[in-house]
Amino acid sequence: IVTLPYSEWLVAERLMAALPPRQGDSVYVPLSRQEKGVDLLVTRRANGVSRSATLQVKYSRAYEPQRGRFNFSIWFRTFPVPDQADFFVLAALYPNITGRGTRPKAERWLPLLLLFRHDEMVELLGSLRTKAGLPDRMFYFGFDSPEQVVLTRGSAEERDFTDFIFSKRVAILRDFLSAR
Repeated sequence: IVTLPYSEWLVAERLMAALPPRQGDSVYVPLSRQEKGVDLLVTRRANGVSRSATLQVKYSRAYEPQRGRFNFSIWFRTFPVPDQADFFVLAALYPNITGRGTRPKAERWLPLLLLFRHDEMVELLGSLRTKAGLPDRMFYFGFDSPEQVVLTRGSAEERDFTDFIFSKRVAILRDFLSAR
């Protein structure tokens, strides 16, 4: 029996939709769960040549902050950036809030996926600082919806990461699979 954490299944599902098999793309899961730094493998087969990209998935649930200007916050601990991963996906689920008056009703959960190249993740984790300027061991993103995602912990000032949303960045993964 092979089990897959929900976060990896969620990312695999999004990858399969964005990189369909009819274009020669496939998504694989390593059967060895001890495979360091690799949670998913994406391949493209074209003109008799296969190319691949390795992904690592990090997951956070969404929190409703007690203070701050955003409805939701997702939290991650810093981690060593493994050389084996070409890309990193920071994944989260947040409630789709609808309703009337002051009693919101969560009808379903929606995904928020941020996609980083290896060098971008190294840069982000290396730049994390507390307000006092010391290295930070945690980083948070605040958002109301995927239209704006902001780093709210890990930098002296907020930094916009909206351009790292998966749907806006999947092209860099396509290019990576095509370019070599």
